[in-house]
Amino acid sequence: MGDVDDKIETKVQDSDEDSDFFTVHVPDILGTDNESTEEEYCEPCEWEKILGWYNELNFYSRVFQFFGEHIKEKESMFGWWIILISSLSSFLTLLTIEPFNLTGYELEIYNWGKSVGLSSLSIGTTLIASWVKKKNYITRIQIIDKRVARLEKFLAALDYQARLVPKENRDDYFKFITKMKDEYNELSTYSNIIRPSEFSKTVYIITRYHAPTVRGMWPWYDTKTNKPRREFAQSIIRTYESQNFLCRRICRSKKYIDKFNPLLK
Repeated sequence: MGDVDDKIETKVQDSDEDSDFFTVHVPDILGTDNESTEEEYCEPCEWEKILGWYNELNFYSRVFQFFGEHIKEKESMFGWWIILISSLSSFLTLLTIEPFNLTGYELEIYNWGKSVGLSSLSIGTTLIASWVKKKNYITRIQIIDKRVARLEKFLAALDYQARLVPKENRDDYFKFITKMKDEYNELSTYSNIIRPSEFSKTVYIITRYHAPTVRGMWPWYDTKTNKPRREFAQSIIRTYESQNFLCRRICRSKKYIDKFNPLLK
């Protein structure tokens, strides 16, 4: 249990900006006019470490969800291309020229062109299928879907005990953290699911184009004040764009969208 506590405390010591790491934003619909109730969510207690778990794993869950949708779209696109090419191959195979009176030379040209076309389409289908298999899209999609499901189940358990249950009805803290620590350690490890470059690209896409979907979430927002952390968002965007040549040319041409981004306004 000490290793788990040290892991959480190290994350906080890395930056003063992460002082809100142990606070979970309460949605407006759950808020009340009672100031003492609002303070209850923020008062220092041992359960704050559980809220730290929640913020970290909620961040990973959102990244996995976006990345999973991205590779699903890629796999679907390649699958659609295979269907189109296969359909075109079938069409050329069944195509006949009997109604046309072609000379022997023209017939030879037609047969040669048809053979080349079918061979090219066959090679294209094989290459696309091999690429999909090499990238292991289907297996990765299954792994990510399972991980997101586990994360959501774990987050629900954390949220229930740390925020929704009255203090007097909570489980014993030390029993709860001992029971959950192994699951937390597994869920907080993601290097076997997503590469660092894919992780940073996904965080960039969320920050730049999907800011409304992470409203009130750490690390994009200060969970104590519910205000956007603009320096964090700008740092993510500048760092990613400075390291990617194509993004410098394409992404920066879309600067007009920044004025609608709540993280950048």
